[in-house]
Amino acid sequence: MIDGPASLEILNAIKNAEEDDHVGAMLIEAEGQVFCGGASGEIDHGIYRIGLNARKPIVAAAQGVVMGPGLAMLAGAHVALAAQGSSFGFLDIREGVWNADLFQSLSRAVGSRRALEVGLTGRIFTTPDALAWGLIHQVVPAFELDDRAEAVAHALAGANREAVRSALSKL
Repeated sequence: MIDGPASLEILNAIKNAEEDDHVGAMLIEAEGQVFCGGASGEIDHGIYRIGLNARKPIVAAAQGVVMGPGLAMLAGAHVALAAQGSSFGFLDIREGVWNADLFQSLSRAVGSRRALEVGLTGRIFTTPDALAWGLIHQVVPAFELDDRAEAVAHALAGANREAVRSALSKL
């Protein structure tokens, strides 16, 4: 679970990786069966804009239940993978709140109409939905998730860095 301090740690790790010339790509992996946050403490709202200003590619690999800031990180990653059987949700409406930051993040990945529909209904959606909508790029068996995500990150890290930086600056 990504709580307030963990979201800050992730953002600090990304900042440090951006400044390290030896780092060519970043990988955010799920730890356990929940890829979410917000239930315990303040969230650093930069987590909702995680990939917008990145100069190096971010790969995210999620499994289990993906919601809240975890959903935003997945939506903001440049390449996103998820384990088969994962479920996704923009559930804030169920608590009587509207998370505009999460809506904007999800909108950039799946379009505003789809983000509005899942946000207003608070419904859970599946990996086939997430793949069809463009939220994720690959669905893989859970036992292959880490290896596949690492392979993607290594491939991106080995790409021409100036070309990658130029591509990301055009987003």
